[in-house]
Amino acid sequence: MIKVRLRYDPFKLVYEHGDTVTTLHMLQFLSMLETMKAKDLLLDLLKSQMPTGGFSSKFQKETEGVRETCRNALLLLMCEIPSDQLNVQSAVHYLLSCQSDTGGWTENPDLTIPEETVELNTAQEVTWLTADIIELLRSVGLENSEPCKKALNWLREMQNPDGGWSMFKRDGFPKSDPDSTAQILFMMREIYGEDDPVWLKGIELYENALDRMASDSEKGYYIAPNGDRRENDIYHLTHLLLSSLVDSQRRIQAGYNLDDERVRKIVQATLKSQREDGGWCPFWTKRSDPTYTVLALKLLVWLGAVEQEELRGKARNHISRE
Repeated sequence: MIKVRLRYDPFKLVYEHGDTVTTLHMLQFLSMLETMKAKDLLLDLLKSQMPTGGFSSKFQKETEGVRETCRNALLLLMCEIPSDQLNVQSAVHYLLSCQSDTGGWTENPDLTIPEETVELNTAQEVTWLTADIIELLRSVGLENSEPCKKALNWLREMQNPDGGWSMFKRDGFPKSDPDSTAQILFMMREIYGEDDPVWLKGIELYENALDRMASDSEKGYYIAPNGDRRENDIYHLTHLLLSSLVDSQRRIQAGYNLDDERVRKIVQATLKSQREDGGWCPFWTKRSDPTYTVLALKLLVWLGAVEQEELRGKARNHISRE
């Protein structure tokens, strides 16, 4: 598969409707941190940190979000803020204070989470959120700390009989969540190796999920857990390969790239699903979403389907017009 050009320019959408975090993520993965735009956004992010070390939840601005604190701290590291710098350390300290006795993390119990946000829980430890925080702890040199070891042990114990992971223990879904499974499984492979029994138990589920995704990509639709037929959307298409904007290239580096016919089919469906405003739309909204637009761009660039330099040039052109 040769590199392709996007049908529509995504940058107007991101610059006009993306928040500080989303736009900064875009500039970071396009290697544009030296621009004044990126420096201003980074300063805004640093200033938004709360006295506790946490960052505001998107649900309640006056309350810390465990998810936002972890992911913003990871973004600071991605933006070359040193791991021993106060902003990073205070975020880590806040998160360690939130760790449950089991070793996992819930979202902040002081938050009221909307009913439609099924992936988070304030009473039960969340698997993918715990995995995010493990990533952060490992990134700041705490991979051998007791909190990190305890979190990993809890996460390994949470593996289901089918080899996957639920979002949390009683998430209401009868089967493991493929997205959480993809994120956690490849982290386990990196830490424990390909002979790890947790990895060996889970890889078949991932392979089967990727087979279904490739089939859905060809058909143009999928069947949701509630039985609804939905047109392919960017959330469905991306999450087996890239879970979030702070996710790594582990799946791609493990061989799930354009040499894999299934991945090529997913890329073709992703390119086809771009909207005329330049963005991509997840299933829960009819509008293009800046965050998922940047996620799509990041995946396409990392896979080598779209040329990074061309995107960088377009992104610079938009900055110069501001």
